[in-house]
Amino acid sequence: MGKVEYVVCPVCGRNRVLETKRKGRLKWIKTPFDLQVTFLLQTREGGGKKAGYTGRRGRGSAPGSGFKLVPEDSLTLPEMIASGDYVDVLEGMKAQILRVVKQSIELGFIRRDEI
Repeated sequence: MGKVEYVVCPVCGRNRVLETKRKGRLKWIKTPFDLQVTFLLQTREGGGKKAGYTGRRGRGSAPGSGFKLVPEDSLTLPEMIASGDYVDVLEGMKAQILRVVKQSIELGFIRRDEI
């Protein structure tokens, strides 16, 4: 069996394949994540399977219809803070980000003057 390299996000723990034949090497997002305006909490709707080739919904190799963003129900970081409903999620995220930054400084990956 072949081996595949994955890159793991140090903040959330999700992983992605480092390189694929179709897409090439993994690239980080081109547009910086702006905490003032980017939806940190995204509400999506839809999904499910389109009718399959046999005519039965959700069968066989039918493609999924995808989930569409619902902007009016999604929140930016300032909106999440203001709502007061996500304190536990935000505190956990903050603690993890601080751990990553501190360890990155200790390992020499990030210099203090870069912050």
